[in-house]
Amino acid sequence: MAVSRTTDPKHNWRLRFHLQTETGDITDPNGLCQLDGTYHFFHQHRRLWPDAAHGWGHWTTRDFRTWEWLGTPIMPSCDLDKNGSYSGSSVVSDGMMWCYYTGNQLLEGDHDHDWAGRLANEIVVVGDGKSFGPKHLVLGNDGYPSYCSCHVRDPKVWKQDGIWHMLLGARVRGDRGAVLLYRSADGTSWEMEGSATNRGEHAYGYMWECPNLARLDGHELLFVCPQGVPKQPLGMQNIHNSGYFPLEGRLVDLLSGDPGLMQAETPYSCIDERTFVELDYGFDFYAPQLFEDERGRTILVSWASLPDIETQYDNPTREWTHTLTLPRELTLNAAGRVCQWPVAETDALRGQEIVLTQDVAGFTGTVGTSPYDVFDLGGAVGARFAGTADVTIDAIQPGAATLRLNDDLEFVALDGMAELAFTSPAGFGRTVRRLPLSALSAGRIESLRVLVDTSIVEIYVNGGEVTLTTRWYPEDIDDLRVTSTFHGTHHAWEMGSYAFVVNS
Repeated sequence: MAVSRTTDPKHNWRLRFHLQTETGDITDPNGLCQLDGTYHFFHQHRRLWPDAAHGWGHWTTRDFRTWEWLGTPIMPSCDLDKNGSYSGSSVVSDGMMWCYYTGNQLLEGDHDHDWAGRLANEIVVVGDGKSFGPKHLVLGNDGYPSYCSCHVRDPKVWKQDGIWHMLLGARVRGDRGAVLLYRSADGTSWEMEGSATNRGEHAYGYMWECPNLARLDGHELLFVCPQGVPKQPLGMQNIHNSGYFPLEGRLVDLLSGDPGLMQAETPYSCIDERTFVELDYGFDFYAPQLFEDERGRTILVSWASLPDIETQYDNPTREWTHTLTLPRELTLNAAGRVCQWPVAETDALRGQEIVLTQDVAGFTGTVGTSPYDVFDLGGAVGARFAGTADVTIDAIQPGAATLRLNDDLEFVALDGMAELAFTSPAGFGRTVRRLPLSALSAGRIESLRVLVDTSIVEIYVNGGEVTLTTRWYPEDIDDLRVTSTFHGTHHAWEMGSYAFVVNS
């Protein structure tokens, strides 16, 4: 794959160990699954920037290091999805992949397309991972309760105890976010079995996108992206955010308590919004999708590039844009919190370990838009890398400390809070994100892992109990300087590159 198509890579920020398309974009991950040892990663994709046709791009890998691009097997091709083949999921059944997605169909006439004039068509296509059969409508607007708007989407389908289940995200009357639950005996004929929204008087967002179910150590968790929750100084800081509700018991049992189903006037108020846990406190993390691989690992992948309407930050790359996070294995820690960690295969990309030394000049200056006026890197440890790095800091001692990438990006830990702050134009409008240490079960930062790849930074705090994911665009992508004043055990590696293969 021609990943260095530009003649001036220093100003196009091509990635080395994250997915990227030659042209066009990557947004929501879709259809993640594993079939006969091969992982299939789909994602929302527009093929030729800025072509408006929205469909699924397709990658495969067996080792998370060599990736094959298979093109765009699901694109608008009929009335059911003529205005976009949008997000969905895949189920492996009887050696075949069943790919479910929302086909967007806008009707002619004077419509607002929120409450009238839009068909949300849930579609399935079945294939072997190389070719796919015809599109079949399995659920449409007449299958949703009357309280729903035209925004019903993002089918998450799975099998449990021999029954097929489908979760859908919805915007309902009163601009309230909700999920709908359906069941099927064969994956094609569906009937409603429940719904859920938050219990509070006020809506917890106007739309719950990208619903997912995780089952970890016998516990179930409902993942959603609540759109429209007001920003807070120390939480929900992006235009849209991602997280999960821990559940008591099974999701299907909870939602089946819905007393009205299709005849109800409102969705079932059974979720306590106060239990919502944010997954990521960085600038660029949205629409995570989960799947279980053939080894029994629950793996999460997220879209890593989220424009912010208020500040209009986005990506300055030209013929391509956006990426996905590294695949992250999910586990529960002793506190019952979900932890994200790069899959073990990521470690095979590490090159020779680089020694961080004390021979780093001290630095004093301002932290951009941060309320903290001055920082000092005197006594720091640090090293230089050729554009990529994997840095781990373990056994961190309490106290104020700073991790710095070039003269561009600071992670500052203080009493009660940490900040991720840009100190140069490399943020392209990104400024500061704050992590309250109360969001950590330990109440303080005990370890960090930082993976830097040209124009993306992934920070894992306390074993991944919290992450901070952000895009960044430094002037020099080949010279990365990492300095740290954290008192702990530092290790660092230069990172290798994915091998990309084209077959489309």
